[in-house]
Amino acid sequence: MRLFSSTLLSLALLGTLPTACCSTTDSASNSCQGPGQTPTDPGGVQVTRIGGGELNAAGQTWPYQLLRLEVPGRAATYAQWFPPRKPGVSPTVMLTKPYDGISWTGEAVDAKWASRGNGLHPDDSEPHHGPGSSPIAFTPTTPEIIAGEAFVYLFHDFGVLAVFGRFYAGGDLQNDRDDMNAGMRFLAQASNVDTTRIGVFGGSWGGYEALYAAADAPATVTPRVGVALSPLSDFAQEVDYVNRVVPSRVSDPAMRTRYQQFFEPYFRRIFATTGGDPVTTSGTDYSRWDAAHLVDQVQTPFLILHDDWDTLIPFEHTRALASLAPQRFTPLYFQNTGAVNWNTLAPDHGPTLAANGSVAITLGVGHLLLKLGAAEQTLLIPHADGGVRAWLQGVRALQQQDRDVRDVAPRLLELTDARVQMFEATVGSVQPGAAFVAAQVNAVWGTTFTDATIRAALEAGLPTP
Repeated sequence: MRLFSSTLLSLALLGTLPTACCSTTDSASNSCQGPGQTPTDPGGVQVTRIGGGELNAAGQTWPYQLLRLEVPGRAATYAQWFPPRKPGVSPTVMLTKPYDGISWTGEAVDAKWASRGNGLHPDDSEPHHGPGSSPIAFTPTTPEIIAGEAFVYLFHDFGVLAVFGRFYAGGDLQNDRDDMNAGMRFLAQASNVDTTRIGVFGGSWGGYEALYAAADAPATVTPRVGVALSPLSDFAQEVDYVNRVVPSRVSDPAMRTRYQQFFEPYFRRIFATTGGDPVTTSGTDYSRWDAAHLVDQVQTPFLILHDDWDTLIPFEHTRALASLAPQRFTPLYFQNTGAVNWNTLAPDHGPTLAANGSVAITLGVGHLLLKLGAAEQTLLIPHADGGVRAWLQGVRALQQQDRDVRDVAPRLLELTDARVQMFEATVGSVQPGAAFVAAQVNAVWGTTFTDATIRAALEAGLPTP
């Protein structure tokens, strides 16, 4: 359930790659080394600084720390922390990183997977792995890569905390949830975090981690805003989808096998926490793993982006969640035209979202910046040249089919905020958000809006095709 990264759009603010380096390096382990434990509040999370370094970009420097976070009775969590540089307290974004492979923890499991390298490998760190188990993909990351993803927020004087779920290391649903909770606990006791302006961002399995991080957040650090791309929100419904809906849709035996092989590692982790398939197994417990639980526990308003041909996590799950609490969960659907053929559509997060990945990141990052940024702060939102216009051309085609696209105008309206400057690195353009949106709308619908009139127009909805 991997999803595209925000790295490229983050780096678009620079036009060139930033550089990052460890403060000191242990040549034997090739890991960053640093001071020992830092004090913690009683009942909080114990923080050990394993190493550190700095990001050098755009003529500026941002220090970071590589941390071990320990909550009594739980396995250790690992995170990369970019503390805010400004005096006082600042907004902070927590990034959920379920799959990224890290090698600096000092744990044998991370060293084992780092030695394997990028690619498919046996899922043998998960205790229920055995004959017939599917392999999993491993993608190593580095502090430099994480720094690239964090840059768009660092540039705006935000703090950034990347929390690693380490899917490859085994564990189960509760372990992943504990990891994200440890990150939230850390933010609760960090002295330079504005605890009223915290955001959380994740996609796919990381979208699940973002939603449930908000559900479990200590009351003092309830995130102000969340963004989730193609998130897994209801595990009982997901098991039902794979075990019963997919077989009802997909008749091709080879495609059915692909689904079963893909989901097998996920189901091992899900069942280790819940007890099994809720329909066929007695004694299972999904009471803390479904949409009703999120509606009861999540106080954070979330923007959720989802493709309606997502074959891994059906968009109907997001639609159901949003229908239960529309004031809290706001969806944007990337809709497809034509008839779907489930026998040929590969297991992934959907073709329209894939084709418009840069747009999803622009809208998601923009939403976080706008909700967390200061009232008079200039917000530089990256976009890919031509990306928004191509997406809107698809939206207009949906209108011509009488499809419901009312969820689009609010996202465009958000980009017309007076604080927004849209930045595109390949052509080096910077343009006020209202002027940018007006130009895209005019090009697609043949209208004549200006930066002064586009907001009022979008408040009434999209133009008619």
